[in-house]
Amino acid sequence: MSKLSIEEISHTKKEVSKFIHFARKVYGKNHPYYVDPIYSEQIKFILKGPFNRIGEKILLMVYRDGSPVARASFHRSFAHNEHYNTNQGFWGWFEAFNDPEAVKLLFETGFQWLKEKGCQSSVGPMNFTIYDEIGMLIESFDSIPAILCTYNPEYYPQLIGDLGFQKEIDWYAYWRPADTPIPPLMDKLAKRLERNSHVRIREANMKDWNNEIKAVHSIFNHAWSENWGHVPLNDEQWDVIIHELKQIVRKDLALILEADGKTVGFCITIPDANAAVKKAKGSLWPFGVFKILWNLRKINTVRTIIMGIEEDYRRHGYDFALVHRTIKNGVAVGMTGSDCSLLAETNTRIIEGVTAMGAYKYKTYRIYKKEIE
Repeated sequence: MSKLSIEEISHTKKEVSKFIHFARKVYGKNHPYYVDPIYSEQIKFILKGPFNRIGEKILLMVYRDGSPVARASFHRSFAHNEHYNTNQGFWGWFEAFNDPEAVKLLFETGFQWLKEKGCQSSVGPMNFTIYDEIGMLIESFDSIPAILCTYNPEYYPQLIGDLGFQKEIDWYAYWRPADTPIPPLMDKLAKRLERNSHVRIREANMKDWNNEIKAVHSIFNHAWSENWGHVPLNDEQWDVIIHELKQIVRKDLALILEADGKTVGFCITIPDANAAVKKAKGSLWPFGVFKILWNLRKINTVRTIIMGIEEDYRRHGYDFALVHRTIKNGVAVGMTGSDCSLLAETNTRIIEGVTAMGAYKYKTYRIYKKEIE
């Protein structure tokens, strides 16, 4: 009879590397849709990322007869719990073979750790916070995910459901082919708004990128304050985001909304580089970085990844004007389609806006919740 064992992964580069590289065992070397992350970046994120200053975590790995078969993190976010005056537990970084017994041991052990920390329930997957990679794919397993979105095998939802997890909220990814006509009414509205002499939409100044994007930090935190699970991003978290975006953003798809010279909104769309990243197979060296750069030239799709507008201008429809300009600019540079994700199912205004522009839902990611007994 085979034997199960579980190990806590220590906070060292060697051990975290083992934890991260387990994903390659689950998906193999040539999975058609899974995109290997840049493993060195994930290791760095776990060891040194901002979450280490705002939370605590445990990394667990389950073995069957000495071979790894499942992994996950279990964690608490001090920032989240302070913001919501609660003691919520979370889980993430989940990967596993279709081994219900091993997954059961994984979550029983992780939940015991959360229980000892005083948590009464756990929500996930989140790697580690709401603005990191989140959600479990529950449909549309036949395509590569957009950049910074996740992929998982079809059997994952069943594994999680069998443990008693229930749906907490769904997040949607929308797709809009570039040749989809903009509805005349929306086109007319956007053009009318852009004619307002007190308001303008401009491209970000890439030479002053850090200051441009730092200026919209507070706008983002305020604009998303009512979104499910939102916790204001601190300066370190925001700096990590803007640094990562700078590596790939195009100035014609990084738009700033100004009113009388003051920044009141923004919309950032990036090339969907996952097809290029996939060629690197998880490593930048010795040739991965060149494979990414070579294949980036072929990228003709984008993902609208982050936006925010002050409430007064949102009420007047300037969010639609920003999306309208993004579409126009994308078409002008030869983009064939755009992903808009992830949108919480409760964010009905944005969903109505993107569907009015001709986008349709093509992927659903679920966040689950379970009480800790």
